[in-house]
Amino acid sequence: PGWAVSDVTPALHAVLDGAAVGGRWDVSSLVALDGLVDEKLRAGLLSLLHGPSWPPEKGADPAYWCDGSFSDTLSGEPASSGVGLRPARLAALCAEGRDTPPAVAELEARVGAYLRAVDAASGGGGVDVCRMPEAALGPEVTPLAANAPVSSDGEAYGWHIDADPALLPPSPWTDCFGRYPNRSPGKPRFVTALVYLSPEWRWPEWGAQTRCLDPPTGEVLAVPPAPGRLLLMDQDISHAVTAPAAAAGDTPRYSLVLKLCLHSHRGSVAPPLAMPGWRRSG
Repeated sequence: PGWAVSDVTPALHAVLDGAAVGGRWDVSSLVALDGLVDEKLRAGLLSLLHGPSWPPEKGADPAYWCDGSFSDTLSGEPASSGVGLRPARLAALCAEGRDTPPAVAELEARVGAYLRAVDAASGGGGVDVCRMPEAALGPEVTPLAANAPVSSDGEAYGWHIDADPALLPPSPWTDCFGRYPNRSPGKPRFVTALVYLSPEWRWPEWGAQTRCLDPPTGEVLAVPPAPGRLLLMDQDISHAVTAPAAAAGDTPRYSLVLKLCLHSHRGSVAPPLAMPGWRRSG
C-alpha cells in the first residue's frame, strides 16, 4: 500500500511567542510529524546529499559539501562554521519542473496533501502550498537547503529566523502583498518544513535537537531528531541548530529544509499546521 495522510502522527505540537497583533491573539506554531516521510522517502532524500558509493555515516561527502557555505537565514549569509551543499548540488536540489528530483517532488506532494487535509479538517475553504518564490527573498535565499552538523561544530550555530513577511526588503512580493505579520488573515503564511534524514539517530545520547525559543518566557523547546521526522514551523520562530553530542563521534545529523508559502482560499484565517484536536506540548 502507498502512503496516506492517515499515516501521519504528531510527535510534538506547540505554540510559541503569543502576542496581541492587530487586535487579535497571535501565536507561532510548530508540529513535529512522524509517518509523513517513510523509510523509502527518507533514503531517497538522503541519497541526494552524497555520492552513490559514499557511506553517509562517514561524514559529509566532500564532492557534495564544502565548509562554511550553509545558510538558511533571511540575509543569505553563510554560517560561521559548518558545511553546506556546493552550489551545483544545491542548484540540482532546487531544480523545478521536469528537473525536480523525484524524492523532492514526492516530499512536496506529501506536505501539500497533509496541509490540505489539515485545512479541510479545520473547516477551511482550501489552501495552496508552494515553494518560497525568489520574488520574496531574492536569489540569495534558496527554497531548499541542507545541513549536516557534526560534534566538532560546537557552538557554531546561533539563534535566527528563516524569514518574516514583516521584514522583507522591497521586492515584487512586497509590491503585491506589502509587509505584514506572519499568519495575518488573507496573507500568505511563511512556513518551513525540516526533515531529519540520518538513517540512525540515538536520542538523547547523540543530541542535535532543534531548539525553538519562546521570547515572552525565555523558555526553549527542544525538538528531538529522528529518522524521517518532519518539523513544520512558522518561519518567524527563533530557532537554532544544535551540534551533535560528543557521543555521536563524526556522524552528521543530516537534514533537508523546504521553505513554503501557504495561500488560504478563505481570507478570514491563516491556514493551520496541525490537525484540530491534537494535544499541544507547550
